[in-house]
Amino acid sequence: MKWLMRKCVSCGRYTLAQDKCPYCGGELRVPHPPRASPDDRLVLYRLSLKIESGVLKLDAKPAYIP
Repeated sequence: MKWLMRKCVSCGRYTLAQDKCPYCGGELRVPHPPRASPDDRLVLYRLSLKIESGVLKLDAKPAYIP
């Protein structure tokens, strides 16, 4: 399934445009989280990869995002 909604990385606005933000010209990302399954066998590998690459920091306090 292809997602239609996009969110601008720069200004945080939602749009249906596919290439760039019509308001500020910033990069667009899909705002939906990836699908998760309780039977996911590869979650440990993805989690360890995120920790090693520095994307996920377990010792840092999480930032509040409204």
